[in-house]
Amino acid sequence: MISTIDYLGMRFLDANLTGVRSAFREALRGRFGYVVTPNVDHVVSYHRGDAALREVYDGALFQICDSRVLSRLAGLSGLHLTPCPGSDLTRDLLERPLFPAMRIAVIGPDMDAFRDLQQRFPSVSLTLIPSAQRLSIGSPEWKETVARTAGTRWDLLLVCLSFPKQEFFAHDLGRAGRVHGLALCVGASIDFLTGRQKRAPEFFRKAGLEWLHRLAQDPRRMASRYLQRGPAVFALAGREWARLRQEGPMVADRPGSPKRVLFLTTVMPHERMTGGEIASMNFIDGLKASGCEVEVIAYRREGQADDLPVGFLSPVDWPIESAGRPVRSGAWMASAFLARRPYSVQKYVSRAMRRFVRLRLRSVPADLAVIDHAQASWLLPLLPADLPTVLIAHNVEHQLYEGHGNALSDVAKPRLRERLKGRIYRREGERLLAVERQAMAGVREVWTLAEDDATALSRLSPQTPVRSFGLPGQPFLSAAETLPEPTIDVGLLGSWVWDVNRAGLDWFLTAVAPRLPGHVKVVVGGKSLHPPGTVIGSVRFAGFVPDAGAFLRSCSVVVIPSTTGSGVQIKTIETLGVGVPTVATTVALRGINDPPLDLRLANSATDMVNAILETLQAPRPDGRDGAAWRLARERAFETDIRNALSGLLSPQTSDTTSKDVADRIRSTRQAPPARITEDAA
Repeated sequence: MISTIDYLGMRFLDANLTGVRSAFREALRGRFGYVVTPNVDHVVSYHRGDAALREVYDGALFQICDSRVLSRLAGLSGLHLTPCPGSDLTRDLLERPLFPAMRIAVIGPDMDAFRDLQQRFPSVSLTLIPSAQRLSIGSPEWKETVARTAGTRWDLLLVCLSFPKQEFFAHDLGRAGRVHGLALCVGASIDFLTGRQKRAPEFFRKAGLEWLHRLAQDPRRMASRYLQRGPAVFALAGREWARLRQEGPMVADRPGSPKRVLFLTTVMPHERMTGGEIASMNFIDGLKASGCEVEVIAYRREGQADDLPVGFLSPVDWPIESAGRPVRSGAWMASAFLARRPYSVQKYVSRAMRRFVRLRLRSVPADLAVIDHAQASWLLPLLPADLPTVLIAHNVEHQLYEGHGNALSDVAKPRLRERLKGRIYRREGERLLAVERQAMAGVREVWTLAEDDATALSRLSPQTPVRSFGLPGQPFLSAAETLPEPTIDVGLLGSWVWDVNRAGLDWFLTAVAPRLPGHVKVVVGGKSLHPPGTVIGSVRFAGFVPDAGAFLRSCSVVVIPSTTGSGVQIKTIETLGVGVPTVATTVALRGINDPPLDLRLANSATDMVNAILETLQAPRPDGRDGAAWRLARERAFETDIRNALSGLLSPQTSDTTSKDVADRIRSTRQAPPARITEDAA
């Protein structure tokens, strides 16, 4: 979802680089438009200038915030405004054109600067449109240059004239009859790229002090901009703050427009690295398929370099996995004990996320909020009491942790480490029970992934409706094609760093794998505590698998040896969906009541060995039954989402929501939260 933010009289496109690129790509399918990139000086001039300047700015297809100062001033008024500096945008578009053979024209630089630009980006189709050094608005030379530019072939035009010439020039292109393309007003961006002007160091840019660096570089030219005109923005921002405090943000009436869904989760799920992330994306995609605009707010994994997709916003990068982080994990555990909260909740608590969610709610009001995972329910008190809210419970969390804790402690002669971990897991289960009960009381509905979980959670909060959804998992390329000849005898795929998943793998390695014939080769795919290439007997660890579908389809038989857990196992759904012969425990099939035929159940080591050998000797299926099973599951899932939304979002439902339900939700969200400690992010 690409949103706009009304601030200081302008309607800013509120998107990061990825979102801006998506907006540009869509705009290029339509008629000509132009883009302005307002900074502080431009905003002040907009309010002090004449009607012609305001007309030009108001006529822009997009207004993109070029200033971190403006972004922070908006934040003081309770609005979230994403800065996207024009220099960063220009460099990105030249490094990664929006589509192959994209034609980019440039007006403003001289020939030497243009040649430098060509040398830096030799693979880009660049055209220079010559212009006079001192082009005057409305002069005959101006009109001739506008007409010549309007008649030149280009998809994107980088207008690098001084303010406000470039904005008037872009505006006049439309008046001259330009019908295709996008004109982007980017000022001195080409000078920065070619080294003719030195851009501020990264520290200055992140601190919002790029203006100070430019003032120091060229005080004579920049003093009037930054020291005389610039401070006027604070008076403008003050008046806007007072208006917003009294009236609230201007929200346009949107009859018939898509419903906005605010999806709050723990970690960005778009890369689908774990079963939980795949499940989250199933719901996000299902909401979109139902016609909703979905904005996802979560932490981005620490060290992740790629831009986030459109509609995915993160306030800060965050260390997600606990494995290999003893110091960080110890700090989280200590704060969890002090706060009397679950470790798995406390590790996600931060000031940065709290502030970000508050700003988004104020800037872009939502029609529905989704709390994805009980571990994200600490955000629930931030939501307005009258905002319909859903909790997606991926598991019955307290049962999952309590059960694993008991299993660790119940082994014959448990070691000190096992007893300690068992106590920690049981403590986690106790705390999660309180979290789940409070979260359920504060939402309109709970969505689960399995009927058994729906039944268990209904007992925690009988007054809260609970729905169960059959997830489809993720579709794989070529999944509908006939299965290829196998290259792996027995394959296991999953995320094995989590104790609950690793328990099943450990059981397989100790009780099943040693009893298989030596010629049967086993490959374990997915992250584990064993480095890729490790070989234990006949078992080889492959590490992270970039193409899960290809891995599954290459196996003669896939084994899913789960021994504990709740919810539904995504890897079971995906394995069955590609039609590969499968051997699984009953636990692995939880939440799946209608599996396809190519499946054998085995709950003991002996039964699993026999089932694997029988499957290896049986004729290989073509996989079509699995593909048909998955498609039917996907259609049923989307239908269930639409039915749920019709009840949650219909005006009749909102108007007739019982007073008891409204009071329950309001009292739960407004109740003083448990004492917590916050990281200083």
